[in-house]
Amino acid sequence: MKIRGIFLDREKNTENSLTIAMPTPERVRVPIPRDGKALVKAGQWVLTGNVISDGAVPAHASVSGKVEEITVIDDPSGSYEAVVIKADEDQKEAAVRVPRADDRESFIAAAAASGCPAAEKLAAAKDADILIVNGLESEQYVTAEYRCMLDDDKLIAAGISLISRFMGIEKTYIAVAADCPDAAEAMQKAAKDIKGCEVLSLRPDHPGGAEFVLVNNVTGRKSAPGESAADQKVLVLLPSEAAFLAGYFETGMPMVKRRVTVDGDLVKTPCVMEAPIGSPYSALLAYADANLDPAEKLVIGGMMTGKSVTDPELPLGKGDNAVLIFMKPLEEGKGTLKDGCVQTNCIKCGRCMRACPVGLMPMRIEKALIKKKKADLKRLRPDLCVGCGSCTYICPANRELAEVIRKAQKMLAGKGGDEA
Repeated sequence: MKIRGIFLDREKNTENSLTIAMPTPERVRVPIPRDGKALVKAGQWVLTGNVISDGAVPAHASVSGKVEEITVIDDPSGSYEAVVIKADEDQKEAAVRVPRADDRESFIAAAAASGCPAAEKLAAAKDADILIVNGLESEQYVTAEYRCMLDDDKLIAAGISLISRFMGIEKTYIAVAADCPDAAEAMQKAAKDIKGCEVLSLRPDHPGGAEFVLVNNVTGRKSAPGESAADQKVLVLLPSEAAFLAGYFETGMPMVKRRVTVDGDLVKTPCVMEAPIGSPYSALLAYADANLDPAEKLVIGGMMTGKSVTDPELPLGKGDNAVLIFMKPLEEGKGTLKDGCVQTNCIKCGRCMRACPVGLMPMRIEKALIKKKKADLKRLRPDLCVGCGSCTYICPANRELAEVIRKAQKMLAGKGGDEA
């Protein structure tokens, strides 16, 4: 049985925008992985592509210049260290070495050395026999992967061939939303010479791109509670990840930049750009002619699953695919940005439960959370939430149910609450 989601308003202002390169910012703050530490010191000069941290998936200098300091950054996802680099005028690249791989293990090791987060997926899915290239972008505004499929189709094809060869993949599916015919056509052309590769046109509902939904709808393999795609012997990668790996094995240049959608009602020139990792969000917004003065909402990522931040100087991370800025909270029904809407009591309509792709009961989770009934929460399984935000979006009482579930998860993970 297919897992169905909800349909969002299709607002893709930048789908016809060519990807442009953002000018080098004055300085960057490159995030260091949480399991790593900086390998450079203040006063040291670095070139673009130099390794600047250790860790399972290390960080690299995204610009050439002088290391000013190692700082600590606080954002909604928690604190982390970052290397602050003041860019120089020359912007020279490091002498990098094109990686070699002879087998699965060396391929995964090379991917990890590149700094690409996809390396963790490769390591977890060592036994995968199916690859799904996830080209679904169900959330409003976000078009980074869509543009990747149009702009980097040959690199995606090369990446699929590379991954299939070293990972032992027998079958590849490229999943594209049915309302993106241009992307589907580009992927059909890219896949025609790849053995065992098929392009699927799927319903553009949300959260169609969530891993467990994708694995179910594409392969028919059912995931038990808490299982990942890797547990079903399925490797799920984004088009940009496949394209990056192909480029890395051609040039040796590690992950130092990211394709990002910049949009919102305060952005004069909505666009898709490639920006150095660690660039301040304000630099991306300035290049897109955004007006920050009346801004009331800055969202990093999609409107349904992204994070709301208050500091435009926070750095661009490897997983950030969009920077969205709005003058006022969106009207009722537009994602999670509903600060201006008055919450009312739950009317027990059950829409949140029907919209949930996992089949959770957010209204009961909220009740258990209010009463601090930890035993009830254990039965209601808020830990299975995929964070799609559908419950908040669909609620006629304007209740922030996605936030409720996050709080319930914290209660389950920590101390406190009634165990009885």
